[in-house]
Amino acid sequence: MTTEPENTEPAPVPDLTIPLSVADAQALGDDVGQLAMQLGAVLHGLAQLRAGGASTDDLATTVLMSNGLINRLEGVREAAVRQHADGGGSYGELATSMSVTRATAQSRRDALLKKQPSEMEQWATGSS
Repeated sequence: MTTEPENTEPAPVPDLTIPLSVADAQALGDDVGQLAMQLGAVLHGLAQLRAGGASTDDLATTVLMSNGLINRLEGVREAAVRQHADGGGSYGELATSMSVTRATAQSRRDALLKKQPSEMEQWATGSS
């Protein structure tokens, strides 16, 4: 049992800092702001989901922002897999990074390489 008074002050809100080098920020250009906005909106939506009581409009915004972020992340992954293959990366390395079996990594990479880069993959490489 404690005799200390209960602390009723809310916990401090942490700042979200994403460390980027100057070179990284320059390479990303204006996309950095859009990605930060989408990530912030998704984190806000996650907080609403955990707290409960989000309106249908709030939930629709969470879906919209998470879709946009997922599409961009998929493009980043596709570009990384393609460049990993172009650089001579092994299926074993890829499997480890994907947390899948070697056969699954091979199948996924081979399927990707048979297709032209998607719009989001082009966006990820800055070639769109």
